Amino acid sequence: MDSKTHYDQVTDAWKEFMGDNFHFGYFARSDMDIAAAAEAMVERMAELCEIGADTRVLDVGCGIGAPALRLHERYGCCVEGISTSQRGVRLAEERAREMGFDRVRFRVADGMDNGYPDRSFDLVWILEAAHTMFDKRRLFGECYRVLREGGTLIMCDIVQRKLLAPHQGLLFFLAHLGEYYRLLRAWGPAQLPTMGTYADRLVEAGFREVVLLDITERVLPTPLCWRDNAMRFLEEKRGAFPEKKVREFVAGCEILDSFFRSGLFGYGIIKAVKPA
Repeated sequence: MDSKTHYDQVTDAWKEFMGDNFHFGYFARSDMDIAAAAEAMVERMAELCEIGADTRVLDVGCGIGAPALRLHERYGCCVEGISTSQRGVRLAEERAREMGFDRVRFRVADGMDNGYPDRSFDLVWILEAAHTMFDKRRLFGECYRVLREGGTLIMCDIVQRKLLAPHQGLLFFLAHLGEYYRLLRAWGPAQLPTMGTYADRLVEAGFREVVLLDITERVLPTPLCWRDNAMRFLEEKRGAFPEKKVREFVAGCEILDSFFRSGLFGYGIIKAVKPA
């Protein structure tokens, strides 16, 4: 199953389990709930950029639109959100209309072939979507192409934190084959490079001034928050979604948590600039 099909199938369930933000939270305080932490992630990324009313933003992998709408609400910027999920784009468009935001638009498009003219944007925003696009060279090449000179790329995502030698990686994969399969069922196809590999691909695309921030400790509570939401949903609204799918999501959250706590997975924010 490709990412497009997967996200079309899970969008409505994820909205129940994760809220409007389909991404990890930034837990700046221990008493934050997942909704507040998810909004804090958007703010944490935004504070690393210069965003104003004249800024044109391309949101690659926009989910159901919450971060794009938040950026416009907070900064007044113009945002174009793209996703391969027709269901996600439809929900995002509905929400933008409800809020009366005519400078936020959404369309079905692929981040690796987005269709925009060269130098169309001041900021490319990729919030936890790069892992779904396996050809990082194409992704960052497209981002570079549509950015104006001096423009910024900002992204955050799950990364591989523990770098294993090829034979160790194969042995680990075989030993944890069942867990990887359950991750695939819950989260869809993914490719998780290290932050260093991301930096290399950005430089190859032409970007400079690459900044890497490891924020793993700030996101750690997220998977179990999602799990708890799904378990409450299962108890309160049994039958709304197939129980098997809900339990696959729960298992995916628990495995994700264990891989984070083992040090295999981490989480980073990456910023890069297209030279002027």
